[in-house]
Parts: sequence; C-alpha cells; structure tokens
Amino acid sequence: MTMWFVKLFLFCVVLESAVGEEEARLEIAQGVLKGIKTTTAYHGMTMYSFKGIPYAAPNVGPNKFRAPLPAEGWSGERDATKHGETCIYFCMIRQGLFGNEDCLFLNVYTPGLDNERRPVMVFLHPGGFNAGSGDDDLHGGDFLVERDVVVVTINYRVGAVGNLNTLDANAPGNAGMKDQVMALKWVQENIMKFGGCKKKVTLFGHSSGAASVQYHLISPMSQGLFRSAIMQSGSAATGWALSYTPREDAMLLGEKVGIQASSTAELVERLAQIPTEDLVVATAELSKSVNFLNGEMTLFKPSVEADFGQEIFLPADPWELIKSGPIADVPIMAGVTADDSGLFTGMVIPMSSQFADHFELFIPPDLNMTNAEHIKMVADMLKDFYYQGKPVDTDATEELTKLLTDIIAVYPVVATNKIYNSRISSPVYEYVFTFQAPLGFMKTLFKLEGPMVVHGDELPYLFYSKFYNNKPAPGSAEEQMTNEMLEMWTNFAKEGNPSATMDVAKVKWEPMGDDDNYLEIGKELTMKKSMFKERVDLWSGIYKMVLGDYAKLF
Repeated sequence: MTMWFVKLFLFCVVLESAVGEEEARLEIAQGVLKGIKTTTAYHGMTMYSFKGIPYAAPNVGPNKFRAPLPAEGWSGERDATKHGETCIYFCMIRQGLFGNEDCLFLNVYTPGLDNERRPVMVFLHPGGFNAGSGDDDLHGGDFLVERDVVVVTINYRVGAVGNLNTLDANAPGNAGMKDQVMALKWVQENIMKFGGCKKKVTLFGHSSGAASVQYHLISPMSQGLFRSAIMQSGSAATGWALSYTPREDAMLLGEKVGIQASSTAELVERLAQIPTEDLVVATAELSKSVNFLNGEMTLFKPSVEADFGQEIFLPADPWELIKSGPIADVPIMAGVTADDSGLFTGMVIPMSSQFADHFELFIPPDLNMTNAEHIKMVADMLKDFYYQGKPVDTDATEELTKLLTDIIAVYPVVATNKIYNSRISSPVYEYVFTFQAPLGFMKTLFKLEGPMVVHGDELPYLFYSKFYNNKPAPGSAEEQMTNEMLEMWTNFAKEGNPSATMDVAKVKWEPMGDDDNYLEIGKELTMKKSMFKERVDLWSGIYKMVLGDYAKLF
C-alpha cells in the first residue's frame, strides 16, 4: 500500500459546515463576501469565518495541468459560509472519489475584522501530494484564533493534475506548488481586510505540507511572501517529496489510460480530455508498484522543471538548493514525532520475510546508487545498525519503525535543519514531539495501541477537528499540552521566537546554534542536544560515502 493511500484516511470525512450565529459581510477587491461571526469551539471566543474564497481562476479542462491565473471577481454577494470543493482525490475509507476540478479555494479564520494587523498563519495541508484539503473537518482554526492570529487554510491541486511534468511547455510541472504561491500572493493582497498583516505571514505545514514549506524556502517564486516557516514531520529532501522521473511518469499515466502519443503535446492534450477522476484511479493503480520501503511511495509529486522561459518554481534538486542555492533567511521551526513512521509499520512488517535479505530496498532514491558492491555495503550497514543481529521478522516492530522513521522523516528533517542553521542568520528551532497523545487522530483511525508517538500526533493540539471534537478536558495533561503548543507556535508566528512569552510553556526554547539544541515536547518540556545523534550520524556517513561533498555540512 502506498503512503498516499494511508494519508487519505485523514481527508475523507464529509461534514456539514456549522451554522454561524450571525452573518458577517466583508468587501475585498474581488467583491463582497458573506461569512459568519461565530464562537470558537474551545473557549467560546469570537471568530469570523470566511470559507471557499477563490484565490485563482479555475484550472479545468485543457488548463488542468497549467500554472494558475489570478481569480476573477464577482458581482453581488458571494456565499463564504461553507467550504469550496476540494481538489479531486480517491478516498480509501469510502472507496470513492471526492472533489472537483474547480477547487482553488482558501478559508480565513480571524478574531476580528478590524485594523489590528495580526500575525497570519497560512497552513499547507498534508496528503502525500495526492490527497487532502484545507477544510475544517480536521484543520479548524478555533484553537489558534484564540491566540489572536489570523489562520488561512488552502486547497491546491494534487496527484497528476498538480504535478504532471513533461519537462517542456506542454506540462511545465509543479502546478500544485504554483497554486500555493498564488494563494500566498492572495494573502499579501487581501489579508489586511481580515485583520491580518501581510508583513507577518508564517507559512506552516505538516508532512507533504511541511515539504511544501521547505520548497517555498528555496523557490525563487516564493521569496518575500512570508517571514517565518514551520515544518512538521516533512522535508523536500526525501524520496516521497520529489519525482526523479517526471516525464516517464507522465508517459506511464498516458499508457494506463489508453493513450499512445507520439509527442508530449499530444499526450498532454489527450490527458486533459480524460476526466480527472479517471486519472486519479489510474494513478492509484500505478502507485501500487512504487517502492514504499525507501520512502518513494507514489508517482506524482513536485519535480525539477526544465527552463524554457517560463517562471520556474523548482530550478534544481532540493538538496542542491538547500546546500548552496539561494534560500529565504527567515526564522525556522522544524521537527518530527518520536515514531513518525509508526503509522506505516503495521502495513510493512508483514513483508519482513520479503525484505529480510534485501535491505537494498530501503536505500533512498536520492542516493542514486548503481554500484552493486556499494549497494550491498549500505544494505548491510542498515541491517546491522537497526536490527543488531535480531531476526528480521514480524516481531521486530521497534526496529522497523526506527528504520522507516529515519528514512521518511528524521534524517531529512535533521540534516536540512543543520544546513539551514549553518547558512542563515535567522534562528532555527528544532523539536521532537514525544507526548503520548490520547487526542491523536491517526491512532484513532488506525486503532493503534502502545507507546508510539506517530505521524500527526501533534496536530490535535493545534487544530480543532469537527469530526473528532478534540477539546481537551479541563485540568488534563492534554489541556496543558494544547496550551503549551499553542503558546509556542503562535509566539513564533508573532515574534519569530517560540519563547517570546512563557506564561504556559515554562522552558525557554533555545535555537539550534553551535550546541545543536532541540526541544523535547513531552509530558515535560526539556531542552536537549543532538537529536537522534547516532541514527543521524549513520545516515550522514552513508550520504558522505556515496555522494562525497554533496553532504559535507552534515
């Protein structure tokens, strides 16, 4: 099963939007919006909600693979009391397709429609670049709004529609990432109307949303559109966040839907005529053959663009840009959960007998290894380090979880944090989330038991979900964690410093600096040094051995 199938569990809930207590009207450049004035689910504080606002023109039909254009205005009053359509994806729970090609909408939640010029937090949803939405079924702004920030969530194109790249003008690539850029430009032009400040935008995301944030740090298209960045359990420098064969993947998709094209122009023209629903189903079938173990996981994701005179989002390999290219010098907060891949271990461990003698399957694609002797050497290193002579069988849950966690999250996040820390003047704040999370969405969905802290376990302490109704009980450890997380995350959005105030979170979060500091966010908040040092050192050594000075900063 591919990662994006797993991620889809989170994004299949279809709920009615809550009816607001009062209507609220607001005029922006595009026209008049009718939203709602309501109260937050946590402490009943005032919140204005405007949903389903178009930030780009519909990319439908022949334009479905192309870069977005600015949204047009409207006459009269636009209903912004409910979400716009999500971008089309396949839901594993309901075994069906949801969404519409016309899906480039965003949502704004704000404490007040005044001139306060509050900090703005723009959230990029997860979903493996193949699923998800910014709707409040899971990512409601209630908790954050109570901390006097404006919250923006967006939909962007996913799957083949968002990532098809033929390396020429027919499908330039990265349409979904360019959607995000267009949304950030919309925020710059309009957020003051919602009580926000365009000069105080924090971009944050989880999983593929975090990888997206990192892409914006290195993309020439995104510079100046935000002033700080938060990346939760995701990095652009991973196999699941970058396609190395985008043109070949486009050809595979064409063949899967019965297209025999003599040129990329013909391929893209005919793919554009295929219903997006059929493309999503075809992508799901093709993704079954992709290697899950090395973190590659699915076909369609961001990719390096060829230069034929267009505005380029990703001009080179992310590792290359992070290491030596232009990057945004802004405060950064980035981290992982203790057992990020624990969510996937249950799917992979039944395959233990298949990979017991084939640890080369775990070698990340960015190492691009072809020498058989070197491949065997690295495979043996991984097996020896993680299993330490233990049988590779279905009982080795902890060993497999650590291995997958390091491939998918720990090494890419920590390594890129180290590079940023060495290259920029702004502070880099690193964390690991270890709190045993009874409010965790993922554990509930997958019925996981035990002490693992898995992918997404921190999200219920930042976002209110209408589906889970994750309001912590008064006086509980969950309430303390919610208040600590909200204070640190919104402090960072306001001041670029998670410890700007310490009313709840009593430990000062020190930046990485020369001492390699990080914060453990557990039952207690604890400053420590050199996160996952032995595991990171292993991977640093592998990257140095294979790629030479490619990873010299590690």
